[in-house]
Amino acid sequence: MIIVTNTIRVEKGALEHVVRQFTGTDGGHGGASQHIQNVEGFLCFELWETDLPDADYEELTVMSKWESAEAQRAWVKSDAFKKAHGRTKDSREQNRDRKGILENKITQYQVRHVVPAKETGVSHE
Repeated sequence: MIIVTNTIRVEKGALEHVVRQFTGTDGGHGGASQHIQNVEGFLCFELWETDLPDADYEELTVMSKWESAEAQRAWVKSDAFKKAHGRTKDSREQNRDRKGILENKITQYQVRHVVPAKETGVSHE
């Protein structure tokens, strides 16, 4: 199993805009979270907001969990990925809305050990 993160640094006040892009609530391309669910090998997708109360920027980490690196690479090469990120033939001439994004960093992790929560009958979602 692998985890891929994309940590995105954005200008103060732009975080909600970026979150809406990933969740598909911005009226744009549907967001990655709507296109990724049925991809073979996909396990989980989360958005994490970094707590940076004294910083002059905001930060969002996009986390996806995969059965294998091959499954994640297949997603990145897929038409669904291109559609989610506004990279389809129909949108090539459009300028992707990257409002407020200062920089990003993608990191891939190989999961070596997992301890699942003890079954308590209580949902943690």
